[in-house]
Amino acid sequence: MMENQKKKLKRTVSLVKILAKYGFGELLNYTNNQVEGEISALSVYERIRMALEELGPTYVKFGQAFSSREDLLPMEMILELRKLQDNVEAKPMDVPELLKVNLDIDPEEFFAEIGAEPFASASISQVYKATLKDGAPVILKIKRPGIREVVASDMLIMKDIAKLLVSYSETFRRINLVEVLEAFEKSIFQELSFLNELANIARFSRNFKGNESIYLAKVYPELSNDNILCMEFLDGVKISDKSALIAMGLDPAAIARKGLDLFLVQVLEHGFFHADPHPGNLMVLENGQIAFIDFGSMGSLTPIEKELLEDFVSHFMAQDAKRLIATMKKMAIRFNVTDENQLEKDIHGFFSLLDGASLEEMDIKEVLGKFSAILNNNEILMPDHLYLLVRGIVLIEGIGRALVPDLNIIESLRPYILKIAFRKLSPEELKKSGLKLLRTLTETLKTMPDDVQSIIGKLNTGELKIQQEVQGLSAFKKMMGKEMNRMIMAVMMCGFLISSAILILADKPPKLAGIPVLALAGFLISVILGLYSITSSRPKN
Repeated sequence: MMENQKKKLKRTVSLVKILAKYGFGELLNYTNNQVEGEISALSVYERIRMALEELGPTYVKFGQAFSSREDLLPMEMILELRKLQDNVEAKPMDVPELLKVNLDIDPEEFFAEIGAEPFASASISQVYKATLKDGAPVILKIKRPGIREVVASDMLIMKDIAKLLVSYSETFRRINLVEVLEAFEKSIFQELSFLNELANIARFSRNFKGNESIYLAKVYPELSNDNILCMEFLDGVKISDKSALIAMGLDPAAIARKGLDLFLVQVLEHGFFHADPHPGNLMVLENGQIAFIDFGSMGSLTPIEKELLEDFVSHFMAQDAKRLIATMKKMAIRFNVTDENQLEKDIHGFFSLLDGASLEEMDIKEVLGKFSAILNNNEILMPDHLYLLVRGIVLIEGIGRALVPDLNIIESLRPYILKIAFRKLSPEELKKSGLKLLRTLTETLKTMPDDVQSIIGKLNTGELKIQQEVQGLSAFKKMMGKEMNRMIMAVMMCGFLISSAILILADKPPKLAGIPVLALAGFLISVILGLYSITSSRPKN
């Protein structure tokens, strides 16, 4: 504990000095706030970017995370944050010794050659080329010594600053700074774990098994641990290098659409997607296959989150504001909307802007930025995976537009929406929905509120007769009659569902689309009863 406090104090002193150097000393009540020399001629946003770069990897990555939040920050600052590069000066490493210590192996038994100098250097790791004994080219991604401790100290300081800013500023409360920082902390510690990255690669490879459009690099778990990652070296070009693609005899437009399709499949079908698909993390091989690299940061959706995201995208594409708001309520971490009618008007206004622009004129960054502004103005906080998704879409669309200027990601979503709609109407999905409804109805009947049971009991014993002199008794009787009818309908619907489920399990012919006809009939009757029950419960004008 004492050692952590010392490290935190040391980093705090460094933080104060760097902030003062760029004219931000007042943030920590530091008195020397004079900006001197060439720095004085720079804009405040340039100084913020330079301060983040000098503060180190944690702050650089935090700035990068905010570089797609046009809804929160002015465009001048966004442009500066996008200049942040995760490139740092390489430090000498004795790679064979690190392999020996970390993996408990003799490197000469496994490697024919190991590069002396890194060919890539980032804030968290350095990457070396190597050759295995069998001649296979590989890369060795080696974590910088002590980086986890540096990040941990930085996060402690950043959380202290965030709490201070939130307590004194309504602006920082509105942008949910503390929650944003918590999501960032989770993300960066996942990126620090190479075992986590190994698991991500394995899951990603399983999801795309058999897909000819993508190349899945081989990994070597026996030569990897939490500090070292060994995987196949890929010889390709950046997906954004249009001239190189043409020189390889590839069609840039086809490559752009293939990359976009692969990303949409990850999001809408797998629920597990690359969270940082910038051009450096997508390579194109000579045969036209696309390879994703660097799986430290991934977005992951639970089945419920994936279903809600599908509904969100479907309602967005259909421009159905009411259903979109209902879905947002289910998705949101915080939903403090004071006037839902105004929110619905704002969303309709947003849809009108989309209708007024041609597909060629649409900029996905602007579209998502305006929608994010609506969420922010109405104090709607969405889960962090949604912001990761927004960042991924912006990066992918940027790559696509660089290769094909008229590429439009919104139009590209339409086939996936149709696929989702057809899947939800498939026999398998209907079977799942029916069984889910059956469980819900069964639980509802089991946990029927005590007051309803009490009313039924009083009706059976005639105790309600004493209320005959009370005004409005006829309306009450009418209401009770309707409620009893609805209850009977619910019991009948439950009966049909149970019978249909039994018939499905029995698997007896005749069948339609693989489901017994009698079971389908039972489901259909239960749906009709359910719809009748819902429509009959609506108040008449």
